Amino acid sequence: MKLSPNKEQAKRVKPQVLTSTRIFVQAALNAVIGQTMPQRSQHPLVYILLIWTSILSIILLVFITLFFTQGQSSNSSTVGLTSPLHCTSCSTEILNLQAQELELPNSTIEWTARQPCSNLIRNANETVNTLHIKKDGNYILNLRVTLSACGETSVLDKSHSVTLKLDGKVWLMGWTDTKSNSTGLLSRAKDLSAGSKVQITIDPPACVNTSLSMTHLDIIWLYK
Repeated sequence: MKLSPNKEQAKRVKPQVLTSTRIFVQAALNAVIGQTMPQRSQHPLVYILLIWTSILSIILLVFITLFFTQGQSSNSSTVGLTSPLHCTSCSTEILNLQAQELELPNSTIEWTARQPCSNLIRNANETVNTLHIKKDGNYILNLRVTLSACGETSVLDKSHSVTLKLDGKVWLMGWTDTKSNSTGLLSRAKDLSAGSKVQITIDPPACVNTSLSMTHLDIIWLYK
């Protein structure tokens, strides 16, 4: 019996459709297996990584805590032995000096101590232009000088140099500003011994604003 052309064509197409369907299903299964299997294997890896990260964090925290604890204990054992900035059992003394007014321009500033009973300099109750250090120790000297016009001649039209001399040698120097007529705050720290001489000079000679807020010399004794 001879089949019609349409039936023969349908008979040929059916195996092709089955083959294509089988291939499609197999590809889909492979895709699903390929996506699900790594996810199953990734779960223990994620847990392991989280546990390992936690362990490392704890170890790092313990290390940092021990490091800073040992550092603080070592610093506390040396406090008061070397650095004056970390001295906890040391005394401090401060001496404030005020410039004395002079009628004529002068190259040397005369000072009067505001604490006449101070033991930092000799003859603290007198007005002197040379200060004699009385105690050994570490010192900080703060100096500010402001000029003023005196008489008919003004000296405020140019800059002047202000020098702090220690035993005749220049130890600290600054220049007055032509607008403010002041040196600003000059400061320096040094280990001084008893008998050291401190003197402040002006070049060229000038008159000084003797207001304590404008011109002052502060001697700070830390310890020895």
